[in-house]
Amino acid sequence: MKDTNYISEKYRKYLLEVVFEEQKYYTVFGADLSDNEIDKLLVDTDGNILLFPLPHDLFSSIQNRTTFFDNDMLKKWAIEAFDFEKPYAVINLDILSKNTFYLNDVQLLKSIYGTLGIIEDYAYQIGDKSLLALMEKDVLLQFQDSLSDYFIWSENKALKIPVDANILYLSLKEVYERVKEKLYIYQ
Repeated sequence: MKDTNYISEKYRKYLLEVVFEEQKYYTVFGADLSDNEIDKLLVDTDGNILLFPLPHDLFSSIQNRTTFFDNDMLKKWAIEAFDFEKPYAVINLDILSKNTFYLNDVQLLKSIYGTLGIIEDYAYQIGDKSLLALMEKDVLLQFQDSLSDYFIWSENKALKIPVDANILYLSLKEVYERVKEKLYIYQ
């Protein structure tokens, strides 16, 4: 039996678990092989991120609609991945809304880094200029650069975040509030 990773890599589509308001939802993220392999999230015609309460609901919706990115490959992925419930990755939107967190918690910072990466891809996907402007604030760029350098080159050294923590928290909350407006939860 093939596992989630094999199916995901075969189609370059990935089941994401999205934590939002302390609930788990599911969506898909992946390369649009019909559009220069641009990374995309599952969105509706208004550009809202589609979230589903269960993976099965997501897979069923993909199989029954024709308006999603890379539709043929996405449907094949949904058919092969239909019985999977384990996500390829987890993004936690809730951590962006926190008033404070430990800037030395490496696992938390990895989660924030991954979440911001998905959000940035989404902002480019739908051309959301206000979200892109938030993502391009100096504090977030410096924060992400520091994390990138640390994760790639220096994990054996002490992590240093050269930004004002209060400004960082405020900027992350602004991103959270903008993304929150762009979520559509299927019931």
